[in-house]
Amino acid sequence: MAIKINDIPPEGLTLELAHKLDLFDKGVASTAFTAVLSFKPSGAGLLHVAGRIQAEPLLECSRCLKSFPYRIDADVKVELAPASTVESGAEHELDRSELDMEFYQGEEIEPVAIIKEQLLIAVPMVPLHDADCKGLCPICGKDLNEAACDCKRDDQGTFGAFSALKDIFKK
Repeated sequence: MAIKINDIPPEGLTLELAHKLDLFDKGVASTAFTAVLSFKPSGAGLLHVAGRIQAEPLLECSRCLKSFPYRIDADVKVELAPASTVESGAEHELDRSELDMEFYQGEEIEPVAIIKEQLLIAVPMVPLHDADCKGLCPICGKDLNEAACDCKRDDQGTFGAFSALKDIFKK
């Protein structure tokens, strides 16, 4: 669903969207979202987008690999400007006002693309189903949240090879 920039009235346009989109790779369950976005022109092709997005994508815990729903309830504030405001091909030093600005090409913008971008920003880089997740045993792969395993692990961790250096410096 594209919105023509010229069709947005001066007082603005508010959209309520409820849709599904593939937030991640194909094969991962689609994520349903609801969004209320207001588009308000502010002269010279500039467009202010504000609103709220809610979704609950299914994420995978980075430690134990269990899937879990992650609740997103995010405010959206985006400034859009025509790409023609920046010279194409030439280097252009951004000033402070352009740092939080996104650029569009053509006569239309795609609200679902803005929503997808904002949802991806809201997803944590290291998703955890619980802050105290113990993860998987690096030897046998057992989920340490369910029960401890009998694997013998080196308590020195990845720096065990440097223990000989420690002895040298003690002398």
